[in-house]
Formats: sequence, structure tokens, C-alpha cells
Amino acid sequence: MTTQNPNTACMCGSYSYEVPVHEDVSGDKVWQLKVTGCTATTQRRFAAGHDAKLKSLIIQAGAGGHQVRRIERDTVVAKDAVRVAADLGWEDLVRDAIARGSS
Repeated sequence: MTTQNPNTACMCGSYSYEVPVHEDVSGDKVWQLKVTGCTATTQRRFAAGHDAKLKSLIIQAGAGGHQVRRIERDTVVAKDAVRVAADLGWEDLVRDAIARGSS
């Protein structure tokens, strides 16, 4: 008898980056949060097609010179986009796409 793995949150939903929008009159910086918008659950690391969704987010962040943030429980880790891609095994693909300026 095999036991089935329980569904867990798709990993792509834990990544984001922020784009500066403007500084308001009181000097507060206003940022726009960029996310995959994923709320899927899966028995694997990613829901079907969501590895591509995350690659696109990482490439967009890298092309804009933004750090990518990963949230896991109460910990936030921010890294350069290529380092995030390297952690996921996508370093060459992401580096090349950033150099081309595309996702």
C-alpha cells in the first residue's frame, strides 16, 4: 500500500519582488508588489505550469534589477534573481533571459 503525499502550497506563491513607484510628499517610499498570484496546492514543488510562472517572475525581477524575496513561515530571504534561479537549478536559463531582457 502506498500513501499519498498531502497537498501543500505551490512553491511559486512564496516568491515576490517590489518595484519602486514614487516617494510621497512626506518622504515615504511607495512600492508595487509583484507576485505570481498563486494560491494553488500540489503534491509536488510546483502546481502544473507554475515553475514557468516563477521563472517569469524571477526574470522580470532580474531584468529590472530588483531582489527576489522568498517567504517561508516567518522568515523572508531576499536575493539577487540569478542566485534565486541557481537555488532552483535554473541559473543559466534565467541569466540568459535577463541578458536578453525578456521573460
